[in-house]
Amino acid sequence: MENIIILEYQENFADNLSSIVYGKILEKNTNLQCFYENDTKKRLGFENFMSNFSMNYNYISTSRVKKLTESAFLKNKLYVNSKKIKKELNNKNLKNKIINLKYFSISDIELIPKEVINMIKFNKYDFLINHDILEDIKNCQSIGLYINENDIDKINSDFIYEATKRLNKYIKQPKLYVFTKKKIQNINSFINYEIINLLDWREEFYFLTNCKHKIILNTKNSYSEGFWAAIISQKEYSINIYDKKLKSDKKLKNWIGV
Repeated sequence: MENIIILEYQENFADNLSSIVYGKILEKNTNLQCFYENDTKKRLGFENFMSNFSMNYNYISTSRVKKLTESAFLKNKLYVNSKKIKKELNNKNLKNKIINLKYFSISDIELIPKEVINMIKFNKYDFLINHDILEDIKNCQSIGLYINENDIDKINSDFIYEATKRLNKYIKQPKLYVFTKKKIQNINSFINYEIINLLDWREEFYFLTNCKHKIILNTKNSYSEGFWAAIISQKEYSINIYDKKLKSDKKLKNWIGV
């Protein structure tokens, strides 16, 4: 096998989404063929989620990955982080490697082709149960905020307050929808909010994408889900607030760091 990239699984579905999108960009811009490690334990949940999108991808067996990794053919793993994505896309020697992609940064948005974004838009909705919540989200100036249960004690409450305060300047009668699987008593918000606890992560992510505006946290487990929800549902009127600590070096329309 020549000219291949193997993308390793990440710990959550949104980071896996980053890997798959990166693979599609590589295939579009190079002569590389991307495979995803067929780790059954990590794959099953993500497969269930990705069945709702129009994106195809190929797998390579875990045993084959191990053999390739142990050989000179794939001797060195290539770890790509957000600061290197653009550089690696232009790297002529980027072949026969295993890539562990962590996440896309705000500055990487321009690298994502529209046709790839269209691949990760929902085309199946059989998981929907809470239609009343969805209608409420669609019928107001909704703002979506995702908090991973592992980040509850790590979130910057002052950032959420300042983000909602900024959005209140731009939007009439906004309402914040906080999606989390862990019970939270209070959120430090400048505007009215509702905490939504859903069991199905597909429904949770779909509701988040349907919020007209987004607040994206700068925490390990929450960032990617907020980022991709914003990318998938971006409209002319959408406003996305992110923590300025993410240090985007691009000025993007309707993306505001606070």
